[in-house]
Amino acid sequence: MPQLSFQGDNPKCEGCPALTMQIPRHTILDYEYADAPVDILFISDSAKIFEGQYEAFRPQEEDIITRELLRLEHDFSFAFTTAVKCPTITSDNLSTGIKKTCKVHLHDTIDHFKPKMVFACGKVATTVLYGKAKDDSKVRGKCDTMVTEGDTEFKVVPIMHPFQVLAEPKNAYLFRTDLENAVNNELLGKATEALVPYTLATTSEDLDQSFVDTELDVAVDIETTGLNFLQDTIHTVSMTLVDRDTGELGKTLVLPIDHKDAKLSYRIKGQFMTFVCDVMRNRKNRKVLQNAGFDLKFLKRYGVVEVYNIFDTKLLQHLYKEDVPKSLADLVYYYFPDEKF
Repeated sequence: MPQLSFQGDNPKCEGCPALTMQIPRHTILDYEYADAPVDILFISDSAKIFEGQYEAFRPQEEDIITRELLRLEHDFSFAFTTAVKCPTITSDNLSTGIKKTCKVHLHDTIDHFKPKMVFACGKVATTVLYGKAKDDSKVRGKCDTMVTEGDTEFKVVPIMHPFQVLAEPKNAYLFRTDLENAVNNELLGKATEALVPYTLATTSEDLDQSFVDTELDVAVDIETTGLNFLQDTIHTVSMTLVDRDTGELGKTLVLPIDHKDAKLSYRIKGQFMTFVCDVMRNRKNRKVLQNAGFDLKFLKRYGVVEVYNIFDTKLLQHLYKEDVPKSLADLVYYYFPDEKF
């Protein structure tokens, strides 16, 4: 990062609390003479000094980013910058005043580079861009569209800072996955809509008996009104036939058990639950659920007691890669990155 600090006061920094802090430099504008535009802009927290120069990322961190971009086999132009233009600012001393002031400089940076995609690396970069702290589990890897004060529209994806990969190599999987999915889906437009046709059962005639004695696996999922299996109710039970060898999906049947819009009679609801019992007691196939313990508690309360050959994708993911999130949305993100649900 070149030494481009203003000589004297910067009018855009007026009133910034960072000016009163005992730090080596202030207002390091790291973009004024940089090549532009670029395809991708990586935003770090604040500048670090390395071998006498202020850098957005340390060389080892830049190597991680560069290596992952090379894996994509696409010739992207990219640049690095900081969210906070003064050094040594962390999430611990990032005040509201610093966020507000540095967001102006960050927008100037984005106006200069005009990137197609911005990666906010770490908590500080994400906080400055969004204007407030965000829960990492809710924003990491997810794309938003923003517009600068200079009317530059850009896509932003929060990801972990490459230092987290250096500090804990197990984080490399999430870093790589977030970067690759964002580039492929948002920058290269590879994502496609996932259309799954289904039959919504409203009468006993809609109950497809091929689900009862099939040798195909059955993916089962329930939607509930809450998390308490003693008090809450089952909205819907969905079942999808799956060919274990090819992964191809067969028919999907959705049963609105206690859905407020279905208004089923007790007789029809009883027939639906008898059908679910028959499907779950089939010994010739696997029943595949996500977080099976949760679903089975609700189903047991509804009379589904005899179940065989349960495979829990949450537990299987833990056996395969224990160090990553394991929600259903996470598994879709890892294994079906090019499909939009």
